[in-house]
Amino acid sequence: MSETLKGACLCGKVEYEVKDPEGLGYCHCSRCQRWTGSSLAGVVVAKENFHFTQGEDLVTCYESEFAPRNFCSNCGSSIYDDLGEKYFVAAGLMRELDMEPSFHLQVAYKAGWMEIPGNAPQYAEGM
Repeated sequence: MSETLKGACLCGKVEYEVKDPEGLGYCHCSRCQRWTGSSLAGVVVAKENFHFTQGEDLVTCYESEFAPRNFCSNCGSSIYDDLGEKYFVAAGLMRELDMEPSFHLQVAYKAGWMEIPGNAPQYAEGM
């Protein structure tokens, strides 16, 4: 049985579906901190399992030094980072998401005030 999650940006003009999510994790790098104001919670999904259902024409890409970051040009909501074969889709946009975190990346760069709860594996850099 496959699982499909639906997400939408803050203004609701961009909507998408994620099929068969592979895991939920957090990136604590300084780039994600600057992008979101904190760590970025994201769902890992194969590129072919991510589909816009509305508003794809509003999605703008920022070419960062690590991965292209895609966001709504109307409200600024982070939508996903393009990691090549995988997308890291912003978890906060999927209201029905019911997954436990399975990893924390870039923990060596986390904000000093950030406490990481739970037992999910923590990686100083990548996995």
